[in-house]
Amino acid sequence: MIFIILTSLIFVLISALLVTLYFGLDKKVVYRNLRFKHVVITGGSSGIGKAVAEEAAKLGAHVTIIGRDITKLESSVKDISLCKSNNDQKIQYTALDITSDYSSIEKCLSSLEVDIGPIFMLINCAGMCICGQFESMKIEDIKQMIDLNYFGTAYPTRYVLKGMKERNEGIIVFVSSEAALLGIYGYSAYSAAKWAVRGLAESVLMELVGTDVRLMLAFPPDTDTPGFKQEELTKPKETKLISGSGGLQSPQSVGKKMLLDAMNGKTYSVFGMSGQLLATLYCSSIDSFGQVFMQILTSGFLRAITVPIIISFHKIVRDGLKDRMKSDKKTVK
Repeated sequence: MIFIILTSLIFVLISALLVTLYFGLDKKVVYRNLRFKHVVITGGSSGIGKAVAEEAAKLGAHVTIIGRDITKLESSVKDISLCKSNNDQKIQYTALDITSDYSSIEKCLSSLEVDIGPIFMLINCAGMCICGQFESMKIEDIKQMIDLNYFGTAYPTRYVLKGMKERNEGIIVFVSSEAALLGIYGYSAYSAAKWAVRGLAESVLMELVGTDVRLMLAFPPDTDTPGFKQEELTKPKETKLISGSGGLQSPQSVGKKMLLDAMNGKTYSVFGMSGQLLATLYCSSIDSFGQVFMQILTSGFLRAITVPIIISFHKIVRDGLKDRMKSDKKTVK
């Protein structure tokens, strides 16, 4: 009897949740191609940014990549142009430091819209990571990461939002990191910047409710890019052991999935089992009924899985501390 009552109660709760989500969520806006849509990509001269620019070109978009190194930008435009699906597509670059003052960014993006047309999709790929224990990091490095990762996303987004809302269409992509889902040794300053990106994204998401403008937040894992190679040079041993457990993705696979997820109206873009697990546990914005149902059904179980993993990370940190203490003793002797 009790089993029947509990089963009935669960059925009623799930049915009520389903009805609430069906009538309470905005319908997903799905795009099959980007034919002659203007796609702007910051950090588009290399890595994930360049890869996603190539995918956008294959889907028919006018593509503008933004970066600081003109030589890299010119080379990337040539590569991206080879991916065009139509001779009438425009592929161009503009040199801009997106950590500069907002007025410079506003002027640059406004000029791009005059030249090619309204920005339909903004993909915020520009970013950087310098690793290290927080108390040992240079103040200028901390500020540089906040400026590039956070303000380099916030400023272009602020500019495009007004026009997208007026046209009632558009897509904005924020590129965060799995380090914005779980605090990791050596990523303290970087994680802070990427958590800020996540916080901004999830807040703007709610501000877009009732419109056809969409925002997607991506959490790429370690990806084989020039930026990652620079990051590796600063990683403590503990950070390499922890982050290396998730494997290494190619920028092409990450860029392609990220673009398709955005076009399919997803709220979150995650990669691999670790990304799916962390997103299920920690992402609070509502993506779909399936996402919510999975969170309700598996959160306790997934938390039980992650605890031993995090404990193993703690062991790596403790072992590293012991090694440093032994090394310090030898040095004193």
